[in-house]
Amino acid sequence: MAVFTVKVPEGELSKAIRQISAWDGKTRLRVEGALKRGTNDVAREARQRVPVRTGKLKKSIKTRFSTVKLEGQVYSHVPYAHLVEFGSRAHTVKPQKKKALRFFRGGPVFTKRSRIPAQSGKPFFKPAYDYVEPQLIREVKKAIQEP
Repeated sequence: MAVFTVKVPEGELSKAIRQISAWDGKTRLRVEGALKRGTNDVAREARQRVPVRTGKLKKSIKTRFSTVKLEGQVYSHVPYAHLVEFGSRAHTVKPQKKKALRFFRGGPVFTKRSRIPAQSGKPFFKPAYDYVEPQLIREVKKAIQEP
C-alpha cells in the first residue's frame, strides 16, 4: 500500500503548532480544519495527476486524518501504486509453485521464466503535494494567527 503523509514541515510552522496550548481549542480546531482541507486537496490533485489505464488506481486514492497527531494521509490500497509512483528496475520472474508461468499473448503462453523490463516512475503523489504545499502552509499560518 502506498501511503503519502501530509505533515506540517519542520520549522517555524511546526514550532507554532507545538505552542498551541491544550486549552486553546478554537485554534486547534482551525488548524485541524486547514490540515484536513489540505489533505483532501492533495488527494484531489493526485487523482488528477495519476496515469490512468483501467482507473482502479485513481479510484483507490483515499485520505485519512488523525486529530491526535495533526497528520493527514493520502494513500492507495492497490499493491502496485508504489511501482507507478517510483518505477521499478528490470527483473526476472520464475514460477514458485508450478513448473511454468502462464500468461496470454494472443493465446496462452507457457515459459519457465519471464524477463520484466524496467519501468520508469510516473509520480503523482509527490507532485500533488508539492503543488498544494504552499497553500497548505498559508492556511495553517492563517489559522494559528486568527484571534
